[in-house]
This record gives sequence, structure tokens and C-alpha cells, in this order.
Amino acid sequence: MSIAVNWVGLGLLDILETPRDLETVTLKLALVTDVETPNRDTDDFWDDASANELANGNGYLTGGVTLTNVTTSYDSASDEVRLDFDDVSWTFTGSKTWRYGYVYIDTAGASSTDPVIGLLTWDSNQSVSTSYTLQINSAGLLYLDTT
Repeated sequence: MSIAVNWVGLGLLDILETPRDLETVTLKLALVTDVETPNRDTDDFWDDASANELANGNGYLTGGVTLTNVTTSYDSASDEVRLDFDDVSWTFTGSKTWRYGYVYIDTAGASSTDPVIGLLTWDSNQSVSTSYTLQINSAGLLYLDTT
């Protein structure tokens, strides 16, 4: 299983223009079915994808998981700005199937005000009915190459 991880263009622009400190806002990761058609060029807020989020129940809460121990850093050896956080886990009590994950800033308002900043795309549908842990690379989940 491989997972492609990408910034969402308009969400990244929001971070730069607002600006937002990703270590102090509430970041969430939500899982979405394969019915979704992600578009990193036009998806800007969580409401663009939330209609295809997994249903509440069986160990999944709509709105996703709040990310913990969020850090941003600059690595001068690789010339990368990185976003990192703890591994994310779910304990499913019934089968759940998803294809995508969205990282977004929860503004505590409407989903139309929650900027989507990252998109995770699994290489195939993931159907899980037990525990599932998304292990985040020690270098972080999202990065910008400044070279």
C-alpha cells in the first residue's frame, strides 16, 4: 500500500496569505470514500469534500481526528519546510472503506470556512474493520522543497 501526499494549492495559499500558525490552529484528518473526485486546484474548503466523508459510527467520528503534537520545521540539509504530527489511529468496530484523506484547518465555524491544506491518496480503497494506524514519516507528512 502506498499513499501519495500533496499540498492543496488554495489551502497553502490561505496559510501564506492569512497567515496561519499551523502549530496553534486545530488541524484534522478526515477520511473520504472513492466517490470523491479530489481537485487540488479548486478544492479550497472542507465543504468541497465533506459530502463524501465516511459515515459517523463504528469507530469513526465525522469531522475526522484532531491531529496532535503538530510541528513545523525547516531542514537546512534538504532545504525543506515540514509539517509533522503524531501517528493517527482509528479503532473501527465495523467495516469502513475509504480512498482519500483530507487535512484541514478546523476554524470551529462552518465547513465552508475550513481550509483544506493536504490530500492523502491511497493506491486503492482501504477496507478496515479493526484498528488502523496511519504512521507518519519521521520527517513529517507534508513538506515544501525550497530549492
